[in-house]
Amino acid sequence: MPAAAPALRDRPAYRWGIRVMRFAGLAALLSSTAHARPPAGWHGRGLAISCALVVTTVGWLLWLIAEHRLRLLTIALAATALAGGALGGLDPHAVGIVAAPVAAMVAAAALAPETSIAIAVAAALALGVTTIVVGGQTATFLGYLVLIGAGLGTGFIRLGYVQRADQAEELLEQTRRAQQAEADAAVLHERTRIAREIHDILAHSLGALSLQLEAAHALLHDHPATREDSALGQALRCVDRAGDLARSGLTETRRAVHALREDSALLPELLTGLTTGTEPNATGPAVTLHVEGGVRRLEPDATLAVLRTVQEAVTNAAKHAPGQPVTLTLTYTAERTTLTAANPLPDAGTPRPLGTSGGGYGLTGLRERALLAGGAFEAGPVDNTWRVCVTIPA
Repeated sequence: MPAAAPALRDRPAYRWGIRVMRFAGLAALLSSTAHARPPAGWHGRGLAISCALVVTTVGWLLWLIAEHRLRLLTIALAATALAGGALGGLDPHAVGIVAAPVAAMVAAAALAPETSIAIAVAAALALGVTTIVVGGQTATFLGYLVLIGAGLGTGFIRLGYVQRADQAEELLEQTRRAQQAEADAAVLHERTRIAREIHDILAHSLGALSLQLEAAHALLHDHPATREDSALGQALRCVDRAGDLARSGLTETRRAVHALREDSALLPELLTGLTTGTEPNATGPAVTLHVEGGVRRLEPDATLAVLRTVQEAVTNAAKHAPGQPVTLTLTYTAERTTLTAANPLPDAGTPRPLGTSGGGYGLTGLRERALLAGGAFEAGPVDNTWRVCVTIPA
């Protein structure tokens, strides 16, 4: 399932752009206050302006680094609002008052409503006290008070917009997941239907073929001329091999169909039929299965990819390493499921009557199956052992 694209405010470039704008705002505030009248200084009103300016700067810088740490953000905005309000009363001709509305706006957008209102009220009180102390004009005080209220209101509007945007994104993601789940359910339903049809067709046809071959075997076996005619004897052996192939094909078809169904069995259950003693085969190798980790159900494509890998590995062992046992190791971890099939390499002079059979594309097909299931496939000699390994993500 593909991940949803991050929201604009969550993208690194957007966040860095916002930080640059905040730094630029602080620089503008400091520059204008430094050139205002009365200026900052070390005595009387100038000292008060200097102290308020320092607190505003520290609060503004803390706001820049606070990010999602709400306690630090609250302290930073409260300091900025108080000092900004004081600057508005102490130095009404500078833009230091802007710090208080900005702090109120950010608080309303990021903090609880009661906290943001308390910060705005504190800024207004700081503005009112300093205006009274320095004997400022009532009109200026009221104008700055309206500016703080406007900042608070703007923050609440932005908070509502962000909440609606988040709700819309969440609804969109839920809709996308629902559509994906519906599509997956449709695929599984269609897969089950196809598997059922394949099973019915092949089971009936291969079952009927097996019956016909058994009848032909009985007729040839009981015919007196079979013991004297080598051609009839050879035909009887061909019928026997054809019967074995039909029965084996029917068994493998059932396994593949079972793996395709959405209620498919677990892999160890599907692989048990290949182990020694469960499905005797005079011409096939001895197969043992080891399971490591917690067994879990895989996707049908992954189950079929592993099952086909095992079948191909056992078949190749019978062709190219006759008489050598095959060891299957099925390992479950938190991240992946791995199946390794290993058999000792035969001696150089070992006869291989089936070595030239087949089209030679088995390993290529297994690699393609693994890739389609999102996994990886490897095959090759390791320490005088031929290993075939398929890995499927969990």
